[in-house]
Amino acid sequence: MQSKDFQLQLDFQALRESQIQLDNIIDQIQKQKQSQSLKLNQLSSSNFEFTQTLQQFAISNSPIKDTDNNSKLPNSKDSEQEKLKIQKADDLKKKGNNYYCNANYQQAILMYTEALQLIQDNVVLWLNRAISYIKLNQFHQAIEDCSKVLEIANQGKDALKANSDNCFKAYLRRAFAYFKVNQFALALSDIEQALIIDPKSLEAEKLKMDVERQCVQKQKSQQEINNVTPKKKIVDSELNYQDVIDNFFQQKDNFDLFRALQVMQKNTDEAAAYFYDKKGIETLIQIIQSDEEVQHDQYNLMASLPAMILQCYQENNQLYQEQFIRKYNGVDLLIQKIISLLDKANNKKNSAIYDCIKDYIDALNIMTDNKIRNLIQSNPNFETKFYSQIFCPILSLHQTEIELTTSLLSLSANLCFDVNSSIRIVFYNKFDDMIIAVIQILENAKLSLSSCNLLVQLFNYLSNLLIEEQFRQKFLSQDFNKEFFKQFFDILKKLDLHFKELLQIQLGFLINLLYQNEIIHSEYLIFELRTLPSLFAQFSLSKDAIILERIEILQSFLQIRKYYLFNQKTKSN
Repeated sequence: MQSKDFQLQLDFQALRESQIQLDNIIDQIQKQKQSQSLKLNQLSSSNFEFTQTLQQFAISNSPIKDTDNNSKLPNSKDSEQEKLKIQKADDLKKKGNNYYCNANYQQAILMYTEALQLIQDNVVLWLNRAISYIKLNQFHQAIEDCSKVLEIANQGKDALKANSDNCFKAYLRRAFAYFKVNQFALALSDIEQALIIDPKSLEAEKLKMDVERQCVQKQKSQQEINNVTPKKKIVDSELNYQDVIDNFFQQKDNFDLFRALQVMQKNTDEAAAYFYDKKGIETLIQIIQSDEEVQHDQYNLMASLPAMILQCYQENNQLYQEQFIRKYNGVDLLIQKIISLLDKANNKKNSAIYDCIKDYIDALNIMTDNKIRNLIQSNPNFETKFYSQIFCPILSLHQTEIELTTSLLSLSANLCFDVNSSIRIVFYNKFDDMIIAVIQILENAKLSLSSCNLLVQLFNYLSNLLIEEQFRQKFLSQDFNKEFFKQFFDILKKLDLHFKELLQIQLGFLINLLYQNEIIHSEYLIFELRTLPSLFAQFSLSKDAIILERIEILQSFLQIRKYYLFNQKTKSN
């Protein structure tokens, strides 16, 4: 639901607080939920964000030489075989560079990986693969590759000095990757190392300013949450997170849940660590499993508190997330809870129960690490129940429950980000039905703030599917439902530069759709692609670097396929 009504009489005896205190609770929770939702949307949309190309992020085109490697060639007949390996690795690097220049980053990674299997201590290959990972927003992999460069560079006498240029690139790229996963302290540390190597680097200084700016914004956002001014101030300045969490275990009052959320928001790391040490997660799981909360169609904020506490507890902490999944069967718990709540809502329109469902969806979506996402998908219940009992029912509510549908698509996009994701198999097997549901969303969508967020997550989800060839072939096939492309291009043609994020995502969708595919079987798609140059003229007025970069990439795609697209006859559409 977009907003909540509070006209109904509430169960004051259960809340054990005055009406003024209840208003304060509602006020603060709404602000906290809005802040949490904003962070989740930013996190999900960033999964398909093409990074601005810094000068130091360019791939190396120089040939692989013996001196690029930290090891020495043996003085024997084996040296001839080593030279052949180097030559083959150099050929693979050139292929990778070509793929990279054509924005086919996934294929570039495959070429660099194959070359690294031949020469494992070549810093150029590690650096090139790192920037390819960055282009695909696979920042943790980029961090690992940059760390490998620094490990190699530190081997041997004077090795670091000899590899100063490569070390500078590794520090700067790793800093950027840390920045994108909100590890600001580590990012600043790497930037400082890069500036020691090159004190005059404008790229490093610019990145440092961006990181510091984000640090300030994060602090301000947290301060805004903490400094909510209620109608009658709840005296929480004296609340000690240890005392509050200790009371939470006793569960004397529903208000203890709210206090627990407060201290988790204010003292995130310390409170979460204390919560972990005291095995607070076990009490929280009991509360979620008890299913005793009273669900109303117009009021459910208190029922959402367990999900919100779970989000605060697990955010940015892989240890807590992995423990929740492995030790406490957290995936089963959340899947069953969501299905149970959907049954309670029973397809009612505008029921506040859907707000509670959204909070539990967000509790799953907060777990963004690749390893954790794989753990989620490896759960048998998730694989068998997610599509039929969660994805389809929620998608059918897109007209009345926009925020819930947006959160679901955000979760689906994150789960599909890895090409080896098991849920992709489910979506592929249900592809035709899924596309029909997508078309219904596109037909009903109107360009507004709420529907724009929905469309961003929808195309983000589809874009992530398209990193795999079998999905691209489905979209490009002759028998693909042309209604999808009709709705897609209708939306694209209506966009102006105020809908920046949606435009970014739609252009990104087309990039993923077209690369590595010179033959397009869908005649309707060919027909619509011919209209792109006129749209590009309009969109090129944008000052957004991501939009301009994607237009440039698409223009190069169209230029390569110019004869095929503009000289082939198509049937009347």
